[in-house]
Amino acid sequence: MHLDMKSPSKRRIRRRFVVAGSTLAAAAAVIAGAAAVPASATQHGSTKGPGYPPPGGIYAPFTDCPLTNPLMEESMTGGDGMGCVAGDANNGTFTIGSLVVEVAHPVTAQFGLWDPPGASPSQFTGGILPPADGKELVVSPEFVPGGMLKALGCPSSNPDVEKLCRAATLPGETTVVKALVQSAGPITNFAVTTWTQPVKIRLINPLLGSACYIGSDDNPIVLNPSITGTLGITPDPNPTRFPNTAVLSVTGATATDDTFSVPVATGCGLGGAANIAIDLAIDSSDGLPSASGNNSLVLNGNFYLADNFSGSNNAHILLAAFRASHGVPPVTGRTARSVDGSARGHFGIKGRP
Repeated sequence: MHLDMKSPSKRRIRRRFVVAGSTLAAAAAVIAGAAAVPASATQHGSTKGPGYPPPGGIYAPFTDCPLTNPLMEESMTGGDGMGCVAGDANNGTFTIGSLVVEVAHPVTAQFGLWDPPGASPSQFTGGILPPADGKELVVSPEFVPGGMLKALGCPSSNPDVEKLCRAATLPGETTVVKALVQSAGPITNFAVTTWTQPVKIRLINPLLGSACYIGSDDNPIVLNPSITGTLGITPDPNPTRFPNTAVLSVTGATATDDTFSVPVATGCGLGGAANIAIDLAIDSSDGLPSASGNNSLVLNGNFYLADNFSGSNNAHILLAAFRASHGVPPVTGRTARSVDGSARGHFGIKGRP
């Protein structure tokens, strides 16, 4: 991930960029509408709340981190074994061929990162751990410009397509098409500058049935976004009690990708052979399949990682910091700040504060 650090010293985050990449993988998951969750993670989860009151201050974004999940307790200690991620996307666009979908509804993401015992440092090999209520993401379908008439390229010389064109002129939901981007596989390849997220797009309209997708689990749209933004590190305001606890933030962040290709639509219609004509009409109208270079993703938001890097009891200490912050007004602005030697070493910061 490339982050433009706008502090006077131009501090560089090296090893922890991987964590920030994981944080911004929430952005990909935000777009995707679902994040991959290890099977073992759900077995330890609960349907109850997070087990702590809403935190405040620098921890205000982390209202649903699974810190009480036993897997967080099992994470390796003394390194990058566990942490809490929160992200919010405010707006953006997703362009595939000639179809441009505006991301107009706020989207939030929260989850934990963990390592199983014996894992190598800085890996988070356990992956994403969902909140106790399972709602690691809150998303909404987005409107497709032009509705059904544009999606089908109406009017049409094909009788099956034209039948839907006529139905799409009637008042009601038949005139509207919504797009919901869903996960088509796990988030992988957390790296310094990018991550990988396979997705598929469901087109929602009563006339299109419940299985109308662009892309699929077997033939997904594979996103590899890169990030720019302003990075800050905010240590806990009580350094005596929590000397090794901090929040890494990426504010004003933009995730972009214009390298992915997009396959054709499948399963559109109410069933039978007529679906083939509907699929082809959508492909023709939206310019599908669409080769790399003709598509783009832009997603804007803010993302946060809360971490404790003590020698042991990381989850316990971070949870105590959350509880201590309850009732403190949220922080409205975050910038890179001076941190003590242990924190600077953990985050990989070079140079003077």
